[in-house]
Amino acid sequence: MSEDRLARIEKIVESNAKSIQALSDAVAQDRKEREKERKEWAQDRRRVFEWMARLAAAQADFYEVQADYVRHIETIEDRLTEIRDRLDP
Repeated sequence: MSEDRLARIEKIVESNAKSIQALSDAVAQDRKEREKERKEWAQDRRRVFEWMARLAAAQADFYEVQADYVRHIETIEDRLTEIRDRLDP
């Protein structure tokens, strides 16, 4: 009976050791995957911020061109007003 009990205990110990090893492997794999995801997220964030910076620069350029256009229209309107004033005193 003692040998049978010892054999069962050894099987339980082996089973527990296999379970512990499987859990350790799973935890290690999860850590690797999380690290990979963390790096991917960092790259994605970097790209998003680069795109946002480019968008902001493009918006600034657009508004500068728009302001130049409005100034040009105002200059033309001022000249037309001067010409009308000279023609119709």
